[in-house]
Amino acid sequence: MSVIINEAFSEKAKELKRPLIRTQKKPERIIEIIKAPESFQGLKVIHKEDMGEFISLSAGEEIILDFGRHIVGYLHFSLTNDALIKITDSPVKLQFFFGEFPLEIVTPPESYKGGLSNGWLQNEERSFVFTPCTRSSDRRYSFRYLKIRRNDNARFPVKISDITAECVSSVSEDMIPSFSCNNERLKRIYDMSVMTLKECQQDVFEDGPKRDRRLWIGDLKLQAMTDYKVFKNTDLIKRCIYLFASVTPAHEMVAPCIFPDSPPYVDEWTFADYSLFFISCLYDWYKNTGDISLVEELYPVAKKQAQAVSERFNTESGIIELNPFIDWCPGLDKKTALLGVFIYTLKQLKFLEELLGKDTKKTQEDIASAVTCLKKFFDPEKGLFTSESGQFSQHTQVWAVLSGCLTDDEARAVLEKTKKLETEYTMRTPYMMHYYIEALYSTGLKKEALDFIEEYWGKIADAGFDCCPEVFNPENEFESPYNAPEINSACHAWSCTPAYWIPELI
Repeated sequence: MSVIINEAFSEKAKELKRPLIRTQKKPERIIEIIKAPESFQGLKVIHKEDMGEFISLSAGEEIILDFGRHIVGYLHFSLTNDALIKITDSPVKLQFFFGEFPLEIVTPPESYKGGLSNGWLQNEERSFVFTPCTRSSDRRYSFRYLKIRRNDNARFPVKISDITAECVSSVSEDMIPSFSCNNERLKRIYDMSVMTLKECQQDVFEDGPKRDRRLWIGDLKLQAMTDYKVFKNTDLIKRCIYLFASVTPAHEMVAPCIFPDSPPYVDEWTFADYSLFFISCLYDWYKNTGDISLVEELYPVAKKQAQAVSERFNTESGIIELNPFIDWCPGLDKKTALLGVFIYTLKQLKFLEELLGKDTKKTQEDIASAVTCLKKFFDPEKGLFTSESGQFSQHTQVWAVLSGCLTDDEARAVLEKTKKLETEYTMRTPYMMHYYIEALYSTGLKKEALDFIEEYWGKIADAGFDCCPEVFNPENEFESPYNAPEINSACHAWSCTPAYWIPELI
């Protein structure tokens, strides 16, 4: 694959890499997971006993430990035999199952038929030839629950002690600013969102610490805007922006994601909306830090994203001949929504150009053309925006509003109809829910935005999550983009923005 590497930007990204903060967490209790139709995904956690100094396992036995909260890190433990009974005269085989939520623990890995590699399943078997010994996991896991199963058939029991999770993050909990709220439900949502943001801050802003573990620009945009208000970890934000600028495919559109430690770092495919969000990242950087130097340095990269999309924009049909992400929603026609994203980011680019004293003529022309085309997709009979295929989706309405091409009254009318829109093309992820909240906020519907957060993320809290998940559909608890809910991420970066919105809205 052909890539373009900017060594200067790459070096600056490396210089901004900081050591991770490491803390220790021990399991709190031994639990059982039982079937319970009234609970989320039909499973309930039962407290069996508090955690002692060690656990004992005979052949074929298993035990489930609860660490009390979500963890991103490495497992450490010691293993020995019970010398009063028998020495360990053969290898001990232990299997470890790590889970962010109960379904992940109880679903047998051999039953997995999901669309992603089963290598992401959080389990491993290890053999211990000699005891006593002290071991650590090589792989970093994302979990709250740990099931340990003994798979050998030797007749002696073994003791597992000093079980500790070494938690890692680029920020710590004592960096969280104090936040008070009279609404306990909103406070719980805020705390979940902050924990989500913390757990995803590693050497880069990861999309999710359980799976993918990449730097995605769609996630970064939302993580950064939240982090400016919470941890203020601007070195990490700057590092991630530099990483996107440092390595691009040959077509020079910013890649949707980066593998920070695996050259050549990027794939060749793109999402047009994600490439455009590089502009948003620079715009938000200046708005929150006042630092113009990074904008000056990386403006050419931002301008290239607008140019690349403009070159594929057919002003007659109103179609941009590039694939966007927009959201996970099967069958979604994304073309009109992409027009909205194009206008949204072009307006941010125009702001940056004015800031830098650049010529804004081309940007203004593109904005005018895109707005004209977007309005052609408005159906006056339904009072909603449609797509090239005639599809009405919630996503299209949200991005039409965020484009700013409507008056506030017109935008509020569209959003009111969006709530009542009967369509299968609905918002499925907290990622898209963020933009719905932004659309409400942008038209002055602050109470409606706050009510929506309490309703949607409140159901996430009621389901028992410690952090905010990748996908959550109250109408389908087993919704999964990968046809396997056990592989879903229960701590996902794009879901953290209530920590931004709640203080803004209350």
